[in-house]
Amino acid sequence: MAWIDQHLEKFIKDCFPERYVCAYHEYRTWQSHRYLYVTTVLKDDKDLHYEYIGGAVELHLEGKYQSADYKYFAKELRFQTSRSPKLHWLGWQGRNQCRCRIDAATDNWEQLMNAFIEIMGIFDPIIEKIIRRTAVNPSVEPYKGDTVFSEEGLNDDEVCLATCSLGKLFGNNLVVPDYQRNYCWEDKQVKALWDSLMEIPHYGEYHLGTIILQKDSNGNYAVIDGQQRLVTLTLIVRELNYQGNMPLLTQKFLSENSKKHVANSRWLIKHLTSRSYDETLCSRIINQLIFTVLILKESRLDLAYTFFSNENSKGVPLSDYDLLKAHHLRYIFIEKQAEHLASRWNDLIENDYQSLEKTLAAHLFRLRKWMRKKNFNPNERFCVKEEFSSALILPEIPPFGEKFDFYEKIQGGSHFFAYTEHFVNRFKQFSGTRQVRALRNHLKWESHWKYADVIETLLFGYYLKFGEQYLTEALFCISGYIAQHRYETTRALTYKIREYAKDSEIVMMIDQASSPTFFLAECVSTIKKNGRDVEEQGIGMRFYQRLQEMFSDLYDDFTDLTIIDKYNNEYL
Repeated sequence: MAWIDQHLEKFIKDCFPERYVCAYHEYRTWQSHRYLYVTTVLKDDKDLHYEYIGGAVELHLEGKYQSADYKYFAKELRFQTSRSPKLHWLGWQGRNQCRCRIDAATDNWEQLMNAFIEIMGIFDPIIEKIIRRTAVNPSVEPYKGDTVFSEEGLNDDEVCLATCSLGKLFGNNLVVPDYQRNYCWEDKQVKALWDSLMEIPHYGEYHLGTIILQKDSNGNYAVIDGQQRLVTLTLIVRELNYQGNMPLLTQKFLSENSKKHVANSRWLIKHLTSRSYDETLCSRIINQLIFTVLILKESRLDLAYTFFSNENSKGVPLSDYDLLKAHHLRYIFIEKQAEHLASRWNDLIENDYQSLEKTLAAHLFRLRKWMRKKNFNPNERFCVKEEFSSALILPEIPPFGEKFDFYEKIQGGSHFFAYTEHFVNRFKQFSGTRQVRALRNHLKWESHWKYADVIETLLFGYYLKFGEQYLTEALFCISGYIAQHRYETTRALTYKIREYAKDSEIVMMIDQASSPTFFLAECVSTIKKNGRDVEEQGIGMRFYQRLQEMFSDLYDDFTDLTIIDKYNNEYL
């Protein structure tokens, strides 16, 4: 066995001057711990090299070549050399078949040099071929199968199901409506889809969920659900050099956030495909990736709502706000106006989602329900969409009016977008008041926040009618009434607190009051129990103390003498 030292290292470097050579031969180390390696035809890639260790010469796949990204590279090397009697694939450090040993004598320097030359002669051409092939992806022929959907029953039932490959889907004129949601996939979703594609068998099909399309009178198919997957698959097969039809390739996204997500996905996909050494991958994606396709008539978009679920889609499920946008844009027939409103809505979703969520899904949703004395389940699917969908009107009597009331019937189209924008702006102004900041700050502990949430909704209803006039007094009255529930029970059940707020009829008091003082007088008269009556120990007393601290901070804002007197009696 050739002894590994600085002299052997110099000899090997002289034998292979164009390659990187590295050796470990520290003084007094065992020969079994020493090694010497030479890079492959990829001269600067140290993770892939030929190594002399333990008296044998081996090809080593280390570092990145042991990752999932390179599994097809290693698989290709093993496949190409599987019939060579002189080569033996072995495991190392718990990794299967990540090194390949050649049967060759290494008793002296000359034999070792010849062993390196022999293993290089076997693997270098294979490595070169793989790299050359993946550097420029070969063209993948267009899909040549049937592209016509079987739409039996569509005219009668207004909905039909079909099963088809991605190639067949791409063979139709797919379009993404302007009102559809943006492209929002991030690395996690793209990688998950890529991992799914790796599971497509070489002989067989792989199902990737449901796609919902809407057929229009021109024969176009609008993508209602499945946009994220189809756009990402388009980017993938394009990077794999697919030459067939890709109808979503020209899809333009209006929002900057969507453009950033597309750019990020393209970069990630380029990275993933550059590590794939499977020539059949693109063909399998086009021909063996199967979808269940639900096709709807143009007039029956609402049918799609019942099919959106996590079970039938591997994409991002549509939210209430996606559906509301789609629902109301259907009432706008001027394309430029629809695009403008869709763009403004997208900006609101991207830049001020929390305010939108608080305004529509929390405060206005509750106020509208309580105004009608209705209970509700906020976790019910699409409950926000149903509440803010367009109301029925008589076509002969067009709706008029530009003044917005939170409880008014929603008109389909531009009215909804103006309504939403108006109340989101009012909510942001409301959130900046001293009273709201104090409420959120003092009642954020324990289960107090559940009461603060309801108090804030009712106070928002007051603010919408009277603005900041007597706002501290209104907070005092509303808090005093809702606090009675806290003083009477030790369990803060959210649905019970909301029912208590509904039954208080505070919303009706606000609506019927012609001035703030009328509301304050009526509301304060309904407060029968205060914190002085509760036990000294317990959650009720702690809630009372938080209110005491809050109104102490706001004391200078009180102006109504009746409320000041009430405050002094209860908290001082």
